[in-house]
Amino acid sequence: MKPNYPLHISLFILTFLSITFCDVFLDPRYPQTWEVYSAAFFSNWPYSVALIVILFFHEMGHYLPARYYGVRASLPYFIPVPFGPIGTMGAVIKIKDPIPDKKILFDIGVGGPLMSLILSVVIWIYGIHLSHVVAFPADLDKSQFLLFGDSAFTYLTSQWILGPVDFSVMDIEAHPLAKAGWVGLLITAINMLPFGQLDGGHVIYSLFGETYRKWIYWLFIAFLFLAFFSITWLLWGFIIYYLIKVEHPFVKDSSEGLSKFRRALGFFMLISLAVIFVPKPIVVATEALGNNVLSDVWEILLQRLGEL
Repeated sequence: MKPNYPLHISLFILTFLSITFCDVFLDPRYPQTWEVYSAAFFSNWPYSVALIVILFFHEMGHYLPARYYGVRASLPYFIPVPFGPIGTMGAVIKIKDPIPDKKILFDIGVGGPLMSLILSVVIWIYGIHLSHVVAFPADLDKSQFLLFGDSAFTYLTSQWILGPVDFSVMDIEAHPLAKAGWVGLLITAINMLPFGQLDGGHVIYSLFGETYRKWIYWLFIAFLFLAFFSITWLLWGFIIYYLIKVEHPFVKDSSEGLSKFRRALGFFMLISLAVIFVPKPIVVATEALGNNVLSDVWEILLQRLGEL
């Protein structure tokens, strides 16, 4: 079946537009005028271009290895979400053939997150260099602010480049490129969750094989405890359990196994998940003020790391 080029191109364009205008689209705080949308475009286009590039190369990291091994795959389907602070749910490709063995599964699975990880790190660091630290006025009402949470990586790099930053009285006025890098890292981390048909599921199954079925549900139960940080992870738990599945479907072993380089790369990607993972991705400031014990422990840990 030939690719549906009009559909792929339309979704790409709609996703670019939704990323660009998600801050103002049908938002009652902004008049829906040409001037508002024009200002939003010139303000947000670096974010839109950078994020769409990250998403595109993530999907090419899957698509090109699939084509190399003769596995049929669709072109990327970009997913626009015109509401909310991000503007997209990412992109997906559809694998149309069974995966022949675990080596090919690994190469197809790891390529996407590896590409988006590299691009997101570079764009985040460059964007943070262009960002500024601002002090909060003492009487500022932060109750309706949306706060983008920190991973160990984003916290340490922002403190290294702009710090020291005391987030109780200061914040970072993030450049659009920094926002694109942050979103790219978040999407990479979600894709690297080690379950089912997610990229991380492909990687961990390729590394450990059938023996991983003995403990993968215990890892999933541990993952559900992240709901104490953010309800987001409970929702992802439902999505994984009922749609994506916890276990990976069977794929036969490769006759030559995984090379040392592939195994090292796989473990590197799993470790990177811990470094870029954001326990509380996006919260309203009033929720942040009511932290639970686990959130407090995470904040203390980040502070201690920043002091090293």
